[in-house]
Formats: sequence, structure tokens, C-alpha cells
Amino acid sequence: MNWYAFYPAGTLLFKGAEPMVMGADHHASQIFPPPAQTIVGALRTAVLVQNDISYEDYYKNIVPPEILASIGEAGNPDPFQVAGPLLRINERIFVPAPFSWFIDKAEKGNEKVRIVKAQPTRSNLIKARDEYLFWAKGGSGEMVSLGGRWIKIEDLFSTDQNLETFSSDHFCATESRTGIALKTNRSVRRGHLYTFTHVRLKPEVSIAFGTGADLHLLDKGFLKLGAEQRFGRYLKIREPFFPKKTSGYFLSLNLVKGSKKANQAVIATGKIQYIGGWDLKTGFHKPMQGFFPAGSIFSENIHSNFVQI
Repeated sequence: MNWYAFYPAGTLLFKGAEPMVMGADHHASQIFPPPAQTIVGALRTAVLVQNDISYEDYYKNIVPPEILASIGEAGNPDPFQVAGPLLRINERIFVPAPFSWFIDKAEKGNEKVRIVKAQPTRSNLIKARDEYLFWAKGGSGEMVSLGGRWIKIEDLFSTDQNLETFSSDHFCATESRTGIALKTNRSVRRGHLYTFTHVRLKPEVSIAFGTGADLHLLDKGFLKLGAEQRFGRYLKIREPFFPKKTSGYFLSLNLVKGSKKANQAVIATGKIQYIGGWDLKTGFHKPMQGFFPAGSIFSENIHSNFVQI
């Protein structure tokens, strides 16, 4: 696969699912790291820019056949997928911690802690309504899932029971930004403000992602990523190493769209996240869809953004 690291020039905005309409809450949450589909959209745009293809020509499919085949037609599903995104400090890669790993509730983050790696076997499954549900029991203390935290990529396959875990604030800081609201003609909407949460990566931190498709993309260049056309530079990096495993259980490196197949295969997960997005061709919001969070565990390899653990 081709892997890249993205270094933003300033803050990034990956808006949550809250509707920003008059009469409703005027504060929107942020999603970090961004969904893989956000990276896909940024890559499609970068390919158009680097090959001097206008949006108008793209919408009319006036595009060289090899490029159209690699990024797909406007408004149609993407013909390629993105692995990750993951987080990177200098050259060290960090991956989402599995929801099937647990620590004592009293433990603090960003330091070495004792990990309980619950294995989805009959010994820790409980039966309800003729279905086996994943369950983890701790010792004397209350256990909480590591889902939502980060670990070093090499620790994902380590047999050591004491590992470092990291929260998102190890990689970035959040900043609230309040500004005026605009009408469709770009004039100011009187008495109406919005507050968004921006993300600023810490020094030496980048967002890493990969794709197996030949996108006719330069090895380094610029990407516009997320809302408000935030931009930064990207460069090609060495592909992360994922050892071959045969456990039959798979970790999601990013969000996984809810479907009948995903619902049947999921073993350990967290709070469902709802994401829409913006359709550049129609100039309107995409339908909201539910996603399993990164770090969820599945019993089947139903997505290219999975790694067997």
C-alpha cells in the first residue's frame, strides 16, 4: 500500500453530527481523528488539482479514463478505500486500542498500566436470548474498556501485560472558535453565532493513512482536509508493519458503517457515532449514517480497514 503522513498548517475542524440551525444548539462537537471517508474526499480533490481537472469537467466525466477509474465518478461510491487514519509522532505509529482490552478504572492514562486482554471465548461470553454476548470481568476493581484510547502499533501484538496507553490529548489540543453566521449570499446573519471545536496537532504529530489504489498522486503535496478547507502538506512514508495473525478476530482501524453484516460480526464496541458529510456535487448534506467506533472488534474480516489481532 501507499502510505502518507499529513501535517496541517494550522487547526483542523472535523464537525460532529449536531445540526447547526437557528433555534437549536449553536455549539458543535468535533471528531478526531477524521473518518476515513473524509480522507477519501480530500484525496479525490487532490488528484483533480494535481492533474489540472476542474470540478465542472469532473462532474461531466470529462476526465482521462485512468484517473476516472482510480477516483470514481462524481456522486458515485468511491472505488478505493483508505486504511486508517492513524496517529504518528515522528516515525512512530499509534493505533486505536481494542474495545476488548480492559484496565482497572482507577488507572491513569499516558503511562504503563496493566492490560487485561479479554479473549472472546465461551469462558467469557454470556448467553442472552439464544445469543452469546461479549463480557469481561475484572478482579477486585472495576474494569473499563481501553476503547477510545491509543497504543503503539508494536504493542498491539505484544504479549506484555503492562503497556502504555494514550488519550487523544497526548496528540492534540482542542480550541473553541466562535464566529458569525452567514446567509447563503455570504452576508452576516444578525444576532446569530456559532461555536466550533478545532483540533491543533502537537509538534511532531501527523495523521497517517494508506491506500492500495494507484491514484496518480504525487509523493508529496498539499491536501485540504475537513471543514472550512483547512489545508496542510502531505508526504509519502514507509508502510507500517502489521504482523500476520490467525486469531480470527479483527480490529477496526477507523469507523465501520453499520450494516446487517457488521451488526452480526461485532463482538466488542463503544458508543455508535453518527456521521453525514457534504456532497460536493449536489451541494447538500449526505444522509446521516451510524458507525461503530475505531477499535471495535469483529469476528469477520468485512472491511479493508481491519487488522487481525
